[in-house]
Amino acid sequence: MQDSPSIEERENGPLVVKHVRTMTGPDGAPVEVKEIMALCRCGASKTKPFCDGSHTEVGFQSRGGDPSGTDRVITYTGTETVIAYNPRVCAHAAFCVRDTPGVFDPDRKPWCDPDQGTYAEIEAVVRNCPSGALQIAAPGDAPIQIVDEDRPDVMIERNGPYWVTDIDPPVLNEAAGTTPRKYVLCRCGLSGMKPFCDGSHANKGWSDES
Repeated sequence: MQDSPSIEERENGPLVVKHVRTMTGPDGAPVEVKEIMALCRCGASKTKPFCDGSHTEVGFQSRGGDPSGTDRVITYTGTETVIAYNPRVCAHAAFCVRDTPGVFDPDRKPWCDPDQGTYAEIEAVVRNCPSGALQIAAPGDAPIQIVDEDRPDVMIERNGPYWVTDIDPPVLNEAAGTTPRKYVLCRCGLSGMKPFCDGSHANKGWSDES
C-alpha cells in the first residue's frame, strides 16, 4: 500500500514532497514523479520545478515579508447564492473574472455580485478556484470549498504557484482558518506568508524564466 502524500518545508530551502501520485507541469502535461522530490520555492532554480540549490546562492528566507491582501472573509449575499472571499488566501489565478465577468468585476464596487450568475455557474468557479479563497453557500448555510475530485495532487501554474489537493499542508494556514483540501504554495520566493502563496508572483511580475 502506497504511503500517503506529504509536503515538508526545509528551513530556507525547498519543499520536500513525498509519495505524490500525480503532478502536472506549467504546460498541463504530466510530470514524472519520484517517491521523494525537492521542489524549488525560491524562484531562482535553473531546473524548475525542481530545486538545484539556488536558494543558498540567492539567500532565500523561509519567512519574512508583508502578506498581500486583507486577512478577513468578505461575504456577498445574493438572492440564491452567497459567496465568501478571503483576499489573503487569493492567488490571483483570475478564473472567476475570466469565466463569470458579470459576477466578478474588479473594476466594480462591490466587485462581486452573486445575482449576476446562476448558482451552478458560481459553483463551477468556486470549484476551479485553486486556492480556496472563494467559497459558496445557499442563503442561511455556511460557505464551503468545492474541490475538483479529478485534479492532480500537485499542479504547477505557469508563472505561478503550486496548486495542491488533498495533501495536508506543511503548516496551518492561519488565514484559511482550517485545514483545507486545496491550497496554493509559493514557488516564486516573494510571498509574504510563505510557504503559502499570497499572489505576489502576479503583483511583482514573476515568471518561470526568472
